[in-house]
Amino acid sequence: METVLGAVGVIGAALCILAYFLLEREKLSSSGIAYYSMNGVGAVLLLIASFYHYDSGDLGVAVQELCWIAVSLMGITKVLRKNKRANNDQN
Repeated sequence: METVLGAVGVIGAALCILAYFLLEREKLSSSGIAYYSMNGVGAVLLLIASFYHYDSGDLGVAVQELCWIAVSLMGITKVLRKNKRANNDQN
């Protein structure tokens, strides 16, 4: 189980880093849902991995990942609302 959760954490970190890398290389847009989704999923995976052997030293990691999840959800909501307005304006 420890190996699986280690892999989950690595995949989560890779997703967050990849999202930022692709944003910097202008392959993803900060106004698109893919960037926020990659960060959100990565943060969830990191949070899951950190809770396996949770101790008080992991509090900072937990808070950081919860913040990333919240920011990602706000970004996804913003994109979805913008898309909905655009669709309503076309009709």
